[in-house]
Parts: sequence; structure tokens; C-alpha cells
Amino acid sequence: MPLPRYRAEMFMDSGWPSGTAERKARFVNTLLRFIADDYPRERFTEPLYQAVSNHGYFGFIAHYDIHGFYDEQLSTPDRRTRFLEDLIDACERDAGTVRPDLWTDVKAVLLQRLRPSSPWAELSPVEAFGVSASTRPGAPTLF
Repeated sequence: MPLPRYRAEMFMDSGWPSGTAERKARFVNTLLRFIADDYPRERFTEPLYQAVSNHGYFGFIAHYDIHGFYDEQLSTPDRRTRFLEDLIDACERDAGTVRPDLWTDVKAVLLQRLRPSSPWAELSPVEAFGVSASTRPGAPTLF
């Protein structure tokens, strides 16, 4: 399946070294290719591991090294399914917060590709980064 290539200009620079637009684009492209290729162990690289686990943006806080993370999260079809579901759920959960985090734009792109039926997937990455919770799709009406 051909995957689109996401460019840095599609993302907001967070002002932090871990959240440059270039790094975000590289992460999204690498993660989506990794998933599309059925999670090959040899392509689960240190930068991919760091972005998924240690920054905490997706809820996967690793208490083990890259190999332990792969074994726990990605080593079997059932674990891969759970990982993908947890990743998507984290993206959707964080999309509904009042204050977007540094990787909200990344989460919007991942939702567009991994769960296109999500109302949050309708936002462009830049829109997702700057939209307040009260104006997001599906937000509760206060009055």
C-alpha cells in the first residue's frame, strides 16, 4: 500500500529539540511505514523507540530497553493489535484536551491514517495544534 510522505511544513515546530517540524515528519513517516510493513523488528530503531516510549506523548512509558519494549508491545499479532489500539486511543484522548500538547499535530496525522472515521481526523495538523477544545469536533456544548 503506498503511503503519503509527510513534509516538515505540515507540522508546527514546538520550540523544543524533540518537537521540531522535521523530527515530527520523520517520526510520522517512519512509524506509518513500520506499521504498514507489519512491525519488522530490524526497523524498530532507537529514534522510533524514543519517540513512541520515552517522550510520553502516547502513553507508552518504557521501563525497559528497546528490545524489551518490542517484546512487550510488538512481538506478537495480539500485542501489535493492542499497541495500535492504544496508540489510536491516546491520539483521540489527547485530541479532546483543553490545551494541545507539543505533538497534537502528529496525533492528528496518525488519526487520519489509522482511524479516518475519527472526528478528530478531519483536522489538518496545523488546525489540530491550534484548535481549542470547545471548538473541536464532538466537543460538548456548554450553553
